[in-house]
Amino acid sequence: MTENPEKNTSSKVTCPTYGNDQAAFGSWLLEVKSAVETRLGEVLDACVAHAGCHGGDVGAMVEAARSLALRGGKRFRAALLAAAYVACGGTNVSDVVSAGVGLELLQTYFLVHDDWMDEDEVRRGGPTVHVLLAERFGGQRIGDMSAILAGDFLVAASLRALLDTTCRPNAVLAASREFARMQEDVVFGQLLDIRGAARSMADVEAMHALKTGSYTVRGPLLMGACLAEASSAQRDGLGRFAAPLGVAFQLRDDLLGAFGDSSVTGKPVGNDFRQGKRTALIAELAADADALVERVLGRADASSADIEALLVRLVESGARARVERRLADLVDEAAAGLDGIEFTSRGRTLLRGAASLLVV
Repeated sequence: MTENPEKNTSSKVTCPTYGNDQAAFGSWLLEVKSAVETRLGEVLDACVAHAGCHGGDVGAMVEAARSLALRGGKRFRAALLAAAYVACGGTNVSDVVSAGVGLELLQTYFLVHDDWMDEDEVRRGGPTVHVLLAERFGGQRIGDMSAILAGDFLVAASLRALLDTTCRPNAVLAASREFARMQEDVVFGQLLDIRGAARSMADVEAMHALKTGSYTVRGPLLMGACLAEASSAQRDGLGRFAAPLGVAFQLRDDLLGAFGDSSVTGKPVGNDFRQGKRTALIAELAADADALVERVLGRADASSADIEALLVRLVESGARARVERRLADLVDEAAAGLDGIEFTSRGRTLLRGAASLLVV
């Protein structure tokens, strides 16, 4: 599974000069995505071939994981890691492509387990891994157990990809510590989510900081900084940038889950409500619609009419607008966190562009 990136020209990433911040990061995202997906495909093809040596069942499990990993995804985390690397003085971005692959494999692991816990049947426009494996092995229980193991396999593969990163050993070690911290935080945040412990907006944001902000923003940024051997001031600045941005990322996800196009999000509208997730929208609605929320929240059989009524109430009560304003404020706060820190001009542009994309 190991390959020298210097010989892998398909994973080469350059650092062109861009115009405005948002366009800069948009172009950067596409470029990093191309390099990461090429390498991700190579890694997973090798994994499937190796797994097949242990029989068709093992091969099928890894193939299901591969299918989800390559089925879509913006590769935002990998692009953010590479942007932080550049911002902190990193020069050869191809050296951190494998670290980006590690993040994408970890993300796939989270999705596999999250879909199983939520009993979701669709992810990224296709069947979830536990559904695929239930069909393959002829039963729900064996499909569920196999999906848990597929997630466990992806954790190992993600660590292997990170350790294949061709930066200096001390830099990779530091990035690995951030990688482990990030995973711990997600587990804590996920437990708070499934317990429905967050009631107030403050509780919701604290949960988001653990569950989503940790591995979507803070972890990738600090891993990129570690791989560039950043100064403590640069790491501190990225931490201040990441904290509000991570929460903003999840607020945007909450909004998309309620009001987004299901053909784009890959999940049914109102799915979060039926699963009982106390999103920022529900926290903002508060007591404005207790009876309506009770008929919908956590009820798999909630009617489409009640879901639609809840969406209307979210708009009419101003809850949606309040969450949108909070999202914009968090993005402004994140951008301010970059002030006064010595970053490369190109890197600063990319980081600000990443933040601005969250309010599009």
